[in-house]
Amino acid sequence: MIQRTFAVLTLATLVLLLSANTRLFSAEKRPAETAKIFSGEPRLVIVNGYSTSYLWPAVLQRKLDKYFDGKRVIEVKSATKGGTPIAKWMDARAGRPLSPWTERLLPALKDKGNRPAIVLAQQSLQWAYGQRQAGIRNSNDTERIEAGAEVIHKYANLLIKSGADEVFIAMHIYKKPMEPVIGNERFALAEYMKSRPQHVHPGPDVWEPTSKVWPQAFRADKVHPNEMGAEIMAHHWFEALLKHDGREVPVWSRQEMLAAMKKNSTHDQQPQPSRRAQAQRPTGGGRDMSFAGLSSRHDRNKDGKITKDEFRAPQRVFQQLDKNKDGVLTKDDFAKPAND
Repeated sequence: MIQRTFAVLTLATLVLLLSANTRLFSAEKRPAETAKIFSGEPRLVIVNGYSTSYLWPAVLQRKLDKYFDGKRVIEVKSATKGGTPIAKWMDARAGRPLSPWTERLLPALKDKGNRPAIVLAQQSLQWAYGQRQAGIRNSNDTERIEAGAEVIHKYANLLIKSGADEVFIAMHIYKKPMEPVIGNERFALAEYMKSRPQHVHPGPDVWEPTSKVWPQAFRADKVHPNEMGAEIMAHHWFEALLKHDGREVPVWSRQEMLAAMKKNSTHDQQPQPSRRAQAQRPTGGGRDMSFAGLSSRHDRNKDGKITKDEFRAPQRVFQQLDKNKDGVLTKDDFAKPAND
């Protein structure tokens, strides 16, 4: 009798243990819940990229604030550096972070506090294949497509390990001197996304819309986006994030983009200033050199002044604009001198 009772108890204990282990195994296998972006709770959005992402994050911030009726619910920060596609942020083979990662990206991620951090990666595979001009030749270039997908995989994993809660990845905008390999980078991203990675999502295709407005949406170098290009990129990122959360895209966002495109088209038709007039103003490539115009492009923390670190144009232009030579640009530097 005692032996039978002991056997029953032992069997019951084993059943309970197996049941517990099954629940534990199921929990480990269950995908973690994706953080919603537009929940109404504070969020930190970090833009990681290079010189093509200097302008559009500020436009995205404006759209997010407008969406929340002027409240700063989602903060946008830039972790960008010129000339740094993926292979310059990390070792493309080993997946180890390089100095831009530790100096710019990690500090931004550590600043998230209790907020989920969402990284918007506007990236490229330049230099990932050795030479900058090397890349995916066509849709049948399976070897390089898979190699590019592996680089993106390492990059996404490193972002998650570094503290990103969600990652959205988009590839390069249209770049005429390096087509078709730049446009073909999208094949590598699509290949990577087939693995259905947790907490990593495809960003918007910004190559297609920017290819249709070249060179009007680009600066004089015909490589980097101007204000019109920034509006286009910001709208498509805003749209992608809203759709990810299953939310409708407000009509005004597209209207803002179309207005910027129309404004740029009208500006192109305006007569250009004379050479003498151009020589009498600071070098700015024909852009708005008023304090308001400069602030919209360079005042990253929106504190009403532009420091040398924030100023992304040549330093000789900064020195020319800094009338009182105090090392920062403020409204005082642009005030008209009093009549003698």
